[in-house]
Amino acid sequence: MTDSNTFADHVMELFLRIHPLDRVPRAGFLLRGVPDPESVAAHSHFLALLALLYVDACPHEYDLGKTLSMALIHDLAEAQLMDIPMPVADRWLGKAKEAAEQGLFNRLFAAFPPSYAALHDEFLAAQSAEARLLRALDKAQMMLKVVAYERERRGRLEEFWEKPGNFNDYGIAAVSSLFDAICRYAGRERPMDTEPHLHQ
Repeated sequence: MTDSNTFADHVMELFLRIHPLDRVPRAGFLLRGVPDPESVAAHSHFLALLALLYVDACPHEYDLGKTLSMALIHDLAEAQLMDIPMPVADRWLGKAKEAAEQGLFNRLFAAFPPSYAALHDEFLAAQSAEARLLRALDKAQMMLKVVAYERERRGRLEEFWEKPGNFNDYGIAAVSSLFDAICRYAGRERPMDTEPHLHQ
């Protein structure tokens, strides 16, 4: 049985370490001139809400507890690594970014059951149904924020509409429909990806 005092100490230490997440800005938006963009913590909250809605809409396809757990923990390492924008990460860091995220996550959760680290690794690998749903919704949440920021005339966001990888639905029809709805709302054409394997 877990010692309640020790467990409480571990919880306190974890939350002190991830405390900066509500002040770590989403770097891609910041670099494109969006003043006071959403934080990593806000992004994780919105992703969890999207996940809840989509799992409820497809009750026999995904495990709700697993999906929400993955959504809530997927970016916690950014409390120490910060949010590295995609173009820089893809071009200069490659798999090193994921390795750093997993290493930092393992350190954050060293005092907790290994199932958390396994979930984080599963998200990065994008091989399970839940991980692929979340990876797709992660992109969709970003594009929903692009639409919201454009409505508010915040930032220079044209680049987001030009990258097919920003619309990667991971082969999930329900998320593909969401991307189509986002593009219809914005009056945009969805960019075609001639090499989808590069974004999965």
